[in-house]
Amino acid sequence: MITPPEKTYPNTAGKGLIIGLSILLAVCLIPTIINLSVNQTLFKTDFYAGVLKKTNFYDQVPVLLADTVMSSGTTALQGGILAGLDQQQFKWLMTSLLPPGWIEAETNAAMASVLEYMNLRTDKLSIIIDFQPIKDYLESPAGKQALVTFLENLPDCSDDQLTQIMIAMQSGQGGFALCHPPSSDLFNMDTMLDPVIYSFSASLPTVIILPPEGQAGITENLIRSPLFQLYRSFRVVLSLFPWISLLLALMIVILSIRSMRWMTGALGTPLIFASIVSSIPGAWLYLFGGRDLSSIFANSSLGSLQGLEGLLVDVFQQGLQTAGQGLLVWCLGALAIGLVLMVVWFVTKK
Repeated sequence: MITPPEKTYPNTAGKGLIIGLSILLAVCLIPTIINLSVNQTLFKTDFYAGVLKKTNFYDQVPVLLADTVMSSGTTALQGGILAGLDQQQFKWLMTSLLPPGWIEAETNAAMASVLEYMNLRTDKLSIIIDFQPIKDYLESPAGKQALVTFLENLPDCSDDQLTQIMIAMQSGQGGFALCHPPSSDLFNMDTMLDPVIYSFSASLPTVIILPPEGQAGITENLIRSPLFQLYRSFRVVLSLFPWISLLLALMIVILSIRSMRWMTGALGTPLIFASIVSSIPGAWLYLFGGRDLSSIFANSSLGSLQGLEGLLVDVFQQGLQTAGQGLLVWCLGALAIGLVLMVVWFVTKK
């Protein structure tokens, strides 16, 4: 009696199908790993907290505010209390009069607006800087003390400035340039504070909106640009790959459920391949990412955001490098899982 040959599992057709799915999974895992990594770094607000500290962003904001206000042509700069202040003195003033936590709060709000735009949740990019907390802080005891300290470190008042101060004190208005008055009952700090605070508070806008009025077409041109349309399509397609990879992995598991060797081999090999390939852009971002961003901003209409683009470039460059580092970590994790699966494959093969 002839014994029929023992059936093997999976059969030839099943093996071919598993191999084909494994190849597809290897290809799809590359954009999947990249997508999962960038979603946890470049396109997440919390990620930039560490990046902002690395780039000293918060220390540079007073300089940006000084440039913005000094270039706005307010009346305070035209013979008012800010007349004669150089950029360093104005930076000192802005630093002294900023409420605690104000820079972080405004930066987080601005970053959230940018990421809403980059994540395709809105078609309008608008950054609003709220100066009302500064106005409120000026009227508080802490704000007055900060202004006293600032005045004490300014150059001594000239005779003409003292005359202007006396007139301003009598009228209750601020129309004089800031300087250090002599120590006397006539020119004491407390008497000067009210007109100074009133004038300085009036000189600050309630909010600054970027892009500024008259340049609202910047974002519209960006949205219609071929580059942004390509970016939009790329983000949409990239978001599909994690689901495709999950479906392919599930199909491999179903087809090889009775063979641990085929299951681990069909899943481990794509993970190792995809992790090695994905590590290439991760290493490039970590070593060279964002070096050409400055020239891109300079040659585009975005280079007119009143100095904000320079800070954003520094932040985004550091962000790309950190994102590259994060991608390498994801690749290392995928590689570790793949190697574990291949060890199981090797053991079951024996």
